[in-house]
Parts: sequence; C-alpha cells; structure tokens
Amino acid sequence: MKFSTLYLTSLSFLPSFIAAAAVPDALPGSEEASTLGKRGPEVNYISNCNRRNGAGSYPASYIAWYANQDNSQDGQWADSLSNEYRNWANGGTHLDWTQPQSIHFPDSGINVNTNLESWAWSASVGSYAGTATRTSDGKVFTCYRDTDRQLFYRAPPVPDGTNLGIQCFAAFYCN
Repeated sequence: MKFSTLYLTSLSFLPSFIAAAAVPDALPGSEEASTLGKRGPEVNYISNCNRRNGAGSYPASYIAWYANQDNSQDGQWADSLSNEYRNWANGGTHLDWTQPQSIHFPDSGINVNTNLESWAWSASVGSYAGTATRTSDGKVFTCYRDTDRQLFYRAPPVPDGTNLGIQCFAAFYCN
C-alpha cells in the first residue's frame, strides 16, 4: 500500500492536535503541561459523582462551587456543595445535565439553574456547552466542557452526615 507525501505529512500533525485536546487551557510555556490556566475568580463545577462506602457505591450529581477557581485544581473540597441529585426516572443514575436543572445549595439557600446545550456531552474540552444562572443575583455563568477529571474525593465524615464518601468528576465548569 502506497501513501502519498501529502497524506503522510497531514498525519504528522495528528499527535499535536491530540496532545492539545488532552490538556485544556494549558498555559503557553508552562513547565508542566497539565497546569490549567485561570478561568476566573469563582467557578461552578457541574459534576457526576459516586457515593461510596465499604458496601458499595451509587451515582449522584452535584454542583461544586469554589470562590477561587485556583482552589479547584488539586482535589480540594468545594467551598459549597449542592444537594445530592439523582435521575430517578432513569433508575437513580446521574442527572441528564442537558436537561434544565434547578440545583439547591443548602448552606446558602441559593439555587443555580443550568441550561446546557443538547450536544454538551460531545463538545470538545474547553468548548462552550451552555449556561448556568445563580438565582439570588441573576449572575449568568458560561459553561464549558471539562475533562471528567477527578475534582475531589472526601472520605467520611462528610457534611451531609452520612457514612458515604464523595468522589466527584468535573463534567463542565461554569464561570
């Protein structure tokens, strides 16, 4: 099988594109390719999580709010965590975040309404995926696809008083 020079040349750029997509918002010239760039002073992570203990685990969905996005890059616990949500119409799975959701934060009484696009799950990392609105002040956050990286893990005891750890993965970030 013979390949033309043009075909082989076009394939030589493929690893560059794959590497660029694997590291969202990488800072040019950074020492560490995995360093994420600043996304803003506060950030909401739309997250799919697992609640676990020695007996097993189950899926749950949360929004994790960080007052300073820099504190969300190394597994730190969120400044505020929403109530736990599950999609009971689908057997108790994660929420379908592409459907509008009204998410409540029990520590502040604030609600955040999500409005992700129907195609949000297939958006490339760092690409626009929809919006979220904080109802207390009407602030609109723009949401982008994240890498599904582990946002945090917290072993019991956790603030909701259960004996279940929480392991959350960042599906989308909104700032």
